[in-house]
Amino acid sequence: MRRDRISSLIIFVARWLPPGLLVDSVRHGDGRSATGSLARRALAKLRTADVTIPHGPAAGLRFNAGGSAPSFSLGTTEPEVQTALTELLKPGDVFYDVGANVGFYTLLASRLVGPSGHVYALEPVPENIRAIEHNLELSQAANVSILPYAVTDTPGIVALTLSAEPFWTRLSTLPPPPHPAGTIDVTGVSIDELMAKELIMPPDVIKLDVEGAEKEVLVGMRETMRACRPRVVCELHDTWTEVSSLLAEANYHVSFLWRQVRGQKQRSRHIVAVPEPGGGPTVRSGNPR
Repeated sequence: MRRDRISSLIIFVARWLPPGLLVDSVRHGDGRSATGSLARRALAKLRTADVTIPHGPAAGLRFNAGGSAPSFSLGTTEPEVQTALTELLKPGDVFYDVGANVGFYTLLASRLVGPSGHVYALEPVPENIRAIEHNLELSQAANVSILPYAVTDTPGIVALTLSAEPFWTRLSTLPPPPHPAGTIDVTGVSIDELMAKELIMPPDVIKLDVEGAEKEVLVGMRETMRACRPRVVCELHDTWTEVSSLLAEANYHVSFLWRQVRGQKQRSRHIVAVPEPGGGPTVRSGNPR
C-alpha cells in the first residue's frame, strides 16, 4: 500500500514535469548527486507499481513495468519510436510486436489500431508474458494475442540467456547480456512459419527489438516482407551491416530515427524501413480473428 502511494505521488509530480526532463533524468542520472540519487530511488518504485501513464501517446493507459524500465511507466521511453508508431499505425491495422518485453508497445499499438485492428505480442520469457497479461487486463485491451515464442530464422527449441533486467534477454548464440541470470529453453519460430500456418494475420507494421537477433528475425520473414510489404521499425545492436543488406535485398528504403538528448538532436539506434514502390505483391489484412 505504501509503495502504491509513493508511486502515485511520483506519477502526480511527473505529470507536471516536461517529458524531456524526465527522459534525461532516467537515461543520464548517475545517482551520485543527492538529487540524482533521490530521483533514481523514486523512479525505481515505478518498476513494479500499477500506474496511469502520464506522458506521450500512451498517456492515460494503465500499466505496470513488471520490473523493467521505469520510463515505460512514465511514457517517456524511446519517444522517437513512439512517434514513428503513431505515424505508421492507423485504425484497422495489424501490428507485430516482436520482442514485446512487458508490453508497452503492445498496449500503445492496441490503442492506435483500435477495435478493428489487431496486435500480436511475440515474447518468449515467461515472466514478461505474465507482465503483458497483467497489463492487458489493466487497460482492458481485447485486441491483442500473445504468442509465447522466440522469433528467429530456424523453428525449434532455442536457448535464451536471461538477464537481471527483463529487456536484455537474448539468444544464447549471441554475446551474453549485462547481468546474466541463467538460461532457459523456449520454442523458436519464424514469422514466415507463423504466416504459412495461418497462425497470424498479414502484418501492416512490425516492430523488432530482439537484442542482436535482428538478422535471424529478418531472414525468417523474407517471404512475409515479399508478400505483405509491412513497414518495419527496428532497434539495431551493432547489426547495421547485416540488417541494411537484408532490407535492401527486399527492396526497402531505410532511414534512421532521431531523438532529442539534452536539447540536442541525436541519431537513434532505431531505423524505419518502408517498402519501395513496385517491390512486390501486397497482401492486405482481413478482419482480426
